[in-house]
Amino acid sequence: MYYFIVNPGSRSGSGKYVWKAVEEILEEEEVEYRVFFTSYRYHAVKLAKEITSRKERVTLVAVGGDGTVNEILNGIQDFSKVTFAYIPTGSSNDFARALGLPSDTAEAVRSILHPSYFRRIDLGCAQLGERTQYFAVSCGCGYDASICHAAFSSHVKNFLNRLRLGKLTYIATGIKELILCKPAPMTITLDGGRTLRFRRTFFASAMNCRFEGGGVRFCPSAQPDDGFLDLCVVEGPSRLLIIPLFLLSLLGIHGILPGVHLLRARSMEFQSSRRLAVHTDGEPYFLKGKMQIRCIPDALYVIARSAEK
Repeated sequence: MYYFIVNPGSRSGSGKYVWKAVEEILEEEEVEYRVFFTSYRYHAVKLAKEITSRKERVTLVAVGGDGTVNEILNGIQDFSKVTFAYIPTGSSNDFARALGLPSDTAEAVRSILHPSYFRRIDLGCAQLGERTQYFAVSCGCGYDASICHAAFSSHVKNFLNRLRLGKLTYIATGIKELILCKPAPMTITLDGGRTLRFRRTFFASAMNCRFEGGGVRFCPSAQPDDGFLDLCVVEGPSRLLIIPLFLLSLLGIHGILPGVHLLRARSMEFQSSRRLAVHTDGEPYFLKGKMQIRCIPDALYVIARSAEK
């Protein structure tokens, strides 16, 4: 039995049309399945919890963007009983990009129905006070998280989504936050006790995959199955360097710039005296004091694409 959790509003509202294409293939191949549609924030968490609380092995398929994947992961009750699959319909699709999953809907569906390659991948886990959040792609605080916060509460986002121009929300918000964002003091402690202090942190991102933000390679060496999280910290840059920073990040060579620190650890702790925006796979939260982040090796069993492809 396949269980599909579909975000019909993903990719500026195109998710529902993608599902129709998926459904046609399922009916054509006479596949037994159940489908659930999300209708509000965290709905996928609730749906995944209900599906996986039955204590039976299931194949759980996310149809949406990285945020939908994140919600489903945070609803799964027992990862050992779940085979996870993904049909990307979001704006960024960094999880699919990192795992080399098909972007073509028909190819993605058929690779799930007739899998030839499975992969165990790590997950990240962030502890924010009493809240525990799993993430597949990244967890960051500072500038990149402030974009997620601002975009989430943007009054024009729904309007642009209806026009299928949802990506413009993030571009406009990114420019606005570039002006408003103020670097903050931050202390980062890595496993083993190594402590790093930054006086003016523009952003810090712990990454399980090499891409975030729609293909930006802040941690170009990150691999989702190596038992580590990669860390990118950008400290006190001149605003004149921000544009070159992001352009070079697309190629993964931004480490040549002053103030860019690339590190690797199994666990880490972020601490700041200021209240900072935080995101896990683009889902917005706030850092109040301390946040612990760790890698959970081999946590998720995924229908993947063979490395030969």
